[in-house]
Parts: sequence; structure tokens; C-alpha cells
Amino acid sequence: MLPVGNKYKQLRTTRPQKRKYLYSAKTYKNPFFQNKRSRVGQGESGNIIKLAIFAAVLTTLLLIWLLFFSKLFKISNIEISGANDNLKSETEAAVWKVAGGRVIGKNNLLLFDKTALNDVLQSKFYLSELTIKKKLFHTLKISLTEKQQAAIWREDDKYYYIDSDGIIISQVDTLNINNRDYPLIENQTELKINDRQANINRDSISCVNHLFNEFKDNKHNLAVERFIVDKETNTIKVSVLDGPKIFYNIKADLAEQTAKLDIVIKEKLKDNFRSKEHIDLRYSNNVYIK
Repeated sequence: MLPVGNKYKQLRTTRPQKRKYLYSAKTYKNPFFQNKRSRVGQGESGNIIKLAIFAAVLTTLLLIWLLFFSKLFKISNIEISGANDNLKSETEAAVWKVAGGRVIGKNNLLLFDKTALNDVLQSKFYLSELTIKKKLFHTLKISLTEKQQAAIWREDDKYYYIDSDGIIISQVDTLNINNRDYPLIENQTELKINDRQANINRDSISCVNHLFNEFKDNKHNLAVERFIVDKETNTIKVSVLDGPKIFYNIKADLAEQTAKLDIVIKEKLKDNFRSKEHIDLRYSNNVYIK
């Protein structure tokens, strides 16, 4: 029989020990439910992206239709100011040519090429001012001013307005020529228009305008048909209707030359004036008649 003390000692040694628990700050999630929620979120964002793409495509198609195919911005009104009827007509024709020259968006106000129209008008006419504006939704406004015409230039059976420097402003239809407003100058030289410059200088044009006003309204009982520029330098020839040609020196006093003409007609030629071929007033002390 074992001693009591030993038994007690044995029991103490065989008593079960308490369990130890380990604690952690980490949290754990169920992977099944986590994946399910992720798939739901991805599906919603994918639908939003698809809707955004669809809306963008729809908006783009709508804009294309409005710009290129609808009548919302179609040009239907052209306002032209600062031009005569002939220039207005030609400007309007140029507008429709530029507007209709597009493959897509013909006659569309927003897509209208103002630069192209500017180049066409500047090359065709001699303008001192040109502005082109678009006015929603159907109007194109054009303001232009031609250089001031000084005379009409005739060359090779064509007629042109020229300014005081001999620069070609525009071609003139023969039906629109009015000799009462501007003198008609005929080019009988071999030198033709070059880069819009007619073969005449400012002094000659000034002389022509002086004589045009001097003989206007049948003054001196003469009706001037046209003025002639030929190979003779410093000379303007006045062609009288049913009469001779009168030669003027542009470097000499024009009033004195006209005074000599009056004396010759009154005292010498009288009724024989219209039968003569020409009267040359270019020399100070003499008048030559043929």
C-alpha cells in the first residue's frame, strides 16, 4: 500500500492542464460570399460603361446628322452690302460655288469656308475692304468695297474698270458700259495687261479724266467717243464722234491746248473740222492738221 503522500502527489501530476487560446487582430472573410459580391459590382460597372458608350455614339451620330444632313444650318440667305448690282450678282454666284463645292455638308453655314470665298473674291475683284460673317442659322453676311473706278479700259474687245493707277478692278459686261460715267480708254499698244496692271500710268489717267470732264455734256460742241493710248509716249488721243482725233501732250498744259483747239476750229477749220483726220496740239507754237 502506497503512502498517502505519494498518492496525492500522483494525482496532482496527472490533472489536465487548461487550453491556451491565441488571439489575432486579423479578420477573416468567407471567400464564397466575397466573390459573389465582387461579381455583382463588376456587372453594375460594366453596364454603366456600356450605357456611356451608347450615349456617346448616339450623341455623335446626332451631331453628324445636324451638321451634315439636316436643314438647321443650311444657307438660305446671303446679305451683300457695299457693291453695285453687277458685283452683287457675281459675289452671290461665288458664294454658291464655294458652298456647293464640298463633298459633305454642302451649303452648310457652320462648315462654310470663308477663307476660300475670300481668296476667290480677292482674285476676281480689286477690293479695298472685304468682311465675311456667319449669322445663325441661315445667313451669310458679306460687306465689300471695290477700289474707286477711274476709267474703263478696253483691250482685245474686253472691258475692265481700272483705278487711278491703272490697276484692273473687275471686268465689265459690255451691256453695263456707260460712257457718261467713266471715260473709255482703248489700248492700241502691244503691251497687254500684266498682273492686273494695264499699260497706262497715273499721269495719263489724270489727263484722260481732265479731258473727259472738259468735253462732257458736249462742251466745245464736241462729243468724245473714246480716248486712245498707243506707242507714242506722253500722248493721249481723243477720238471725236464723227470727227478727227485730237492729240494731247500729257506733260503740257491741257487748258492751253484746248484753247488752241477752239481757236483753230473757230478761225480756220470752221465747217471742215469733221472732215479732218487728226489735229495735233502737242507742240506749243504749232498746231498740225491733217
